[in-house]
Amino acid sequence: MSSVLDSYTGNRLLSSYQLAKLHTFEVAARHQSFALAAEELCVSASAVSHRIGGLESELGFKLFGRFHRRIELTPEGKRLYQRLRETLQELNREVLEIKNQEVSGLLTVYSRPSIAQCWLVPRLADFCRRYPAIQLNLLTGNDNVNFNSFGIDLAIYYDNKVRGKLHCEPLMSETITPVCSPQYAQRLGLANGVSQLKYCTLRRD
Repeated sequence: MSSVLDSYTGNRLLSSYQLAKLHTFEVAARHQSFALAAEELCVSASAVSHRIGGLESELGFKLFGRFHRRIELTPEGKRLYQRLRETLQELNREVLEIKNQEVSGLLTVYSRPSIAQCWLVPRLADFCRRYPAIQLNLLTGNDNVNFNSFGIDLAIYYDNKVRGKLHCEPLMSETITPVCSPQYAQRLGLANGVSQLKYCTLRRD
């Protein structure tokens, strides 16, 4: 049994010991710079160069061409970097699926059109990436909805009241400031206080 294990270990081209060096290689290849890689890894540029050199010796081929004040991936380095990136992306997807495997199904969200357009929609791509197993159904409108009748799981309102037994979480606050021409303000005496606003014709654009 030990001879078979020794044979297997000796035939492996990569080992767990080399994972740290592969990480250094990925950062250096991404930045195309030992100095920038050193900054991200919080080590010296010479330490990065030493790790890369050790990895090249162990692999038996060059990963970078060294030139005056710059480095460049060799054809072999480009192949290895491309495969390493694909592997890391696959691992990230797998980790997300494992983390979110219990979060799945249909989620129906109701929102005011203005919130949906300006705040919610720009965040949907990131939400779908983080929770790929959730099927999102987005509804918009200006009515206060009945959760029991419309199958809505979550609603986003402009409001400061807790409705019935619903659980509410504040997302953000806003300030609305009325504006008008100086002539209109003078005619209605708006400089005297906000009480005069009740006599104004309010317009929302």
